[in-house]
Amino acid sequence: MSANELHFRTEDLTLEDVGKYFVETEFDRQTIDTLKGRKTVVLQGARGVGKSFLLKVAQKEMNEDFSDSKTLAVYVTFNKAGLLQTSDPGRFKHWMLAKICDRIIREARKKGLLQSQSSVFATLSHGQSDEVIASQLETLWKNLEDAWKNESTSIDTSSGIDPELIKDAVEDLCDQSGTSRIVMLIDEAAHVFIPEQQRQFFTVMRDLRSPYLSVKAAVYPGVTYFGDSFQLSHDAELINVNRNILDPAYLSSMREIVIRQDPELESSINRHGAVFDALAFASSGNPRTLLKTVSATSPLTTNNAQRVMREYYRDTIWSEHTALGERYIGHRDVIDWGRDFLQKHMIPMLRKKQRQTEDPDKRIFLWIHRDAPAAVKEALRLLCYSGILHEAGSGLVATRGLTGTRYMLNVGTRTGPEADPVAATNWLRGSISIKRMVEFGANHELYESIARLDVEKMDEQRQEFIKSQLGRTVDELDMTAFARGRLKELGFDTVGQILAASEADFQQAKWVGPVRSRQMMNIATAAVMEYLSG
Repeated sequence: MSANELHFRTEDLTLEDVGKYFVETEFDRQTIDTLKGRKTVVLQGARGVGKSFLLKVAQKEMNEDFSDSKTLAVYVTFNKAGLLQTSDPGRFKHWMLAKICDRIIREARKKGLLQSQSSVFATLSHGQSDEVIASQLETLWKNLEDAWKNESTSIDTSSGIDPELIKDAVEDLCDQSGTSRIVMLIDEAAHVFIPEQQRQFFTVMRDLRSPYLSVKAAVYPGVTYFGDSFQLSHDAELINVNRNILDPAYLSSMREIVIRQDPELESSINRHGAVFDALAFASSGNPRTLLKTVSATSPLTTNNAQRVMREYYRDTIWSEHTALGERYIGHRDVIDWGRDFLQKHMIPMLRKKQRQTEDPDKRIFLWIHRDAPAAVKEALRLLCYSGILHEAGSGLVATRGLTGTRYMLNVGTRTGPEADPVAATNWLRGSISIKRMVEFGANHELYESIARLDVEKMDEQRQEFIKSQLGRTVDELDMTAFARGRLKELGFDTVGQILAASEADFQQAKWVGPVRSRQMMNIATAAVMEYLSG
């Protein structure tokens, strides 16, 4: 494998690959053990930090240990939830419950826990067999996903399912099969920028909790709405997936992540250790960002790394964040303000102080007073979604005993503007302290332009986006060159064409069979849905 073929996404990987590429840290082990446990868990992190990977590792370990633990892992992704933006808000709940129930039945069948006429889920469909029920549920959720193609089509969403019925069926399944419990691992759980779906999901998440069923859900920071019925501090344990760049083992673990995927890169990384360390530190703990920048840097040299860091951290990461404002008009003002706040004020101020020879400023942390305007906090949350900021502690006391939230600035965005970003990054990592923060009070003058913006009305301004984007080219999707090339060879040149395709369509390509077509479908769907959702 060359560096250009490094896998950026968990969707590219089989469970066997996940086990092979997993580089365990102490934090990862604690997180995986919690995911396998009985607690309800909300796994939160920006795009690419490894939420899906950790869910898959937990699934793999539970699968391998099933004969002893009798804990059934059920993995399901909600990445197509964004297609259900219709005039009928109930469609999402029907789709969600049908998909959850269908996956439980199918995973139980794989483990031999269900016989064809077991009737464990009979209450869901008038005594029919589980196989018939699963088929009906699959038809329901697929029809709901495809409804965007023709909204005039009438779909009967009545499945007779509610959380209580699912809990009863799961308890019956466990009692009859000797299974101790079921762990539901839900990826892409709360689709971004669709607050109503998120509120419905977290209500269901709370209602599904039982001694026999626990739910673990991966969500994005900054854009997740839990609703009034779900109290995060009481109903779930929140785990923030952020690798600690100040951990002494940080650089070695990031190095191992790359080498596990491509052992041939090890000699180059060892020869150019300082260059690789700069890329790893600039990625601020995001494995996908590291893999993408290492891939683009091939061959690994100082000049190539400088070029890539300038391109990615000066332009790409900011343009991706700005694009959110183009897609979600209601959020445009806070998105633009947040970008300007960091690019025009925060980062230049740090660079200016950095040039002072007596006391060079190596701060990458900022602190915002808890009473700052809601629009300011919304802007910072969206910067966390894009991975430009990372929340690094709330309720923290700063100067004069005031309380607020600490954020870490992405290191690459801090050093990318420098003439030599590689040297600047390695200089910066020498003496960073989490205790040193740039503080912004409750009424800072930089807030003035958006202080009165009504955050509550932002979602009312959100315009239909999906339909307008279906004609966009496949070249705009974040996927491997192989997958993109095969899709284009088959004539799937647009977002809409990919969404309307099937695995059988992909198998028309040379050397693409059932396994590869399933992988391509997963990769394409994940890339399309992340693009459409922001």
